[in-house]
Amino acid sequence: MSQAEFARRMKVAESTVSRWISGERDMRYENTVLAARILNCHAEDFYEWIEEDEGTRH
Repeated sequence: MSQAEFARRMKVAESTVSRWISGERDMRYENTVLAARILNCHAEDFYEWIEEDEGTRH
């Protein structure tokens, strides 16, 4: 799917999608859920999960 088609389905500007992709702007969680539905994946797939050692928690 093209970036333009994805933007159309998300009902946002192409420049917004470009900013999400570049990391210049974060997606709101609601948009993440919609994007996951459009792309047939899980909202969690859009996030990088970093595990912490128990000794590093404060």
